[in-house]
Amino acid sequence: MLNKIRQFLFGKKNEVTQIDKTKGELPRKQEKSSYSHRSNAVDSFLSSIKGVGHPEYPILDKHYSPNSRVPCTDLVPFISERLIAGDTASVKTIMRLVIEGNPGLGIGPDWIDESIDDILSIPFKKYVSFKSEKGIYELKALFIVASKGGGDRKFLITEEIPRLISWACIAHQPWWSTHLHSLAKKANLWIDKMAKDILYWQEYERFSIKDVPNTSIDDNLRTVILRLTPAARLQLFYAIETDGGALDSLTNYQIRNLGINVERTSKELINTGLLSFSSSKEAIESAYSKKELLEFCETYGATYRKSWKKEKLIEALKEKDSAILEKIAKSKKLVSPNYQRYPELRNAVKIADEHQIGFKLLCFA
Repeated sequence: MLNKIRQFLFGKKNEVTQIDKTKGELPRKQEKSSYSHRSNAVDSFLSSIKGVGHPEYPILDKHYSPNSRVPCTDLVPFISERLIAGDTASVKTIMRLVIEGNPGLGIGPDWIDESIDDILSIPFKKYVSFKSEKGIYELKALFIVASKGGGDRKFLITEEIPRLISWACIAHQPWWSTHLHSLAKKANLWIDKMAKDILYWQEYERFSIKDVPNTSIDDNLRTVILRLTPAARLQLFYAIETDGGALDSLTNYQIRNLGINVERTSKELINTGLLSFSSSKEAIESAYSKKELLEFCETYGATYRKSWKKEKLIEALKEKDSAILEKIAKSKKLVSPNYQRYPELRNAVKIADEHQIGFKLLCFA
C-alpha cells in the first residue's frame, strides 16, 4: 500500500527528482557506462564479489531484475570505509553501478552523485552521536544505499528503511540530542502540508517526543553484535523477531533491497553463536511439509500412518531415534536465537525499535 502511495506521490509532473522504476518505461537495452578512472578500492571490492551477482551487472542481485537496483551484497562496509578515508569518488562510482541497469529514463545517473553530496552535507552529529566510532559512518552509508530509490528522503518514513537503520546501528549505542525536537516540528509541518491534498498524510501519526530515546543494549551483547556486518545484524534482528527458522530464509525483501549476501551473513551469525541450530518440534513442523515428513518416516524406518498430522509424524521420528530430528533440522539449517548464551537478545528488537523515531526524524535533517 505504501509503495503505491509513494509511486502516486512521486509520479507527479513536478517531482523531477523521482526516478521512474517501471520496467515497461525503460529502454530494452541501455549502453553500459565506462569508468576509466575507477579506483583500486572499487576494483578490489568488485573482485571480492565476482561470480556472486548478476552476469551483466555484477553488483546487482541475479535473482532480481536490474531495474529493481537490488545489490548482491552488503555495500555499507565498503561505503563507510571509503567515507572514513575521504574517498567520496569511490562511493559515487559504486552507487552509479547500482543504478546502472536503471539510471532513470531521460535523466541519467548524475542524480545519485547529488543525492550522495546531499547526505554527506547533513549535520548528523548535531542530532546523534555513537559510542562506537564507526557508527556515524555506517549511518551515512545506510542513507546513501537507501537513496538508490530516488526521490525525496522524507518519504522514507513510509517505508521500513528507518527501522532497518535502527537495527543496524543500535549496537553502536546512539545518543540523541534534544535537537530532535526541532526535527519533529519540521517533520510535522511537512506532514501537515502534505495532508492538505492527500488522505494518507491526514491519517499519518504526527511526531511527538516527550523524551529522547536513551535505552541501550547490554554491553557484552553489543560487543558481539558489532562483530557482524550491518547486513548480518539485520538478519539477526529479523531472526529474533520471527523467533528463528531456516537460516537462509531469515530475510525479507526490504532487507534484501539494501543488499545482503545471505551465504556470508549466515556464516557470521553461526560463528558468533548468536544463532544456534535448533531441532525443536515446532521449528521442524514449520519448515517441512507433511509429504517430506512422510518420506523421512519411510527413509528412517519409523512406524507411521499416512493419515497422521505433522506433529504426530515428528513424534514418530523422535521415538525411532531423537538424533533423526537433529539431522533433518540441520539439513535445512533450522536456527533459533541463542537466548541461553545471550539472554539479552530477547530485548534487542524492542530496544532498537524505541530508537526508530530518531532515525525517522533524520530523514528531515
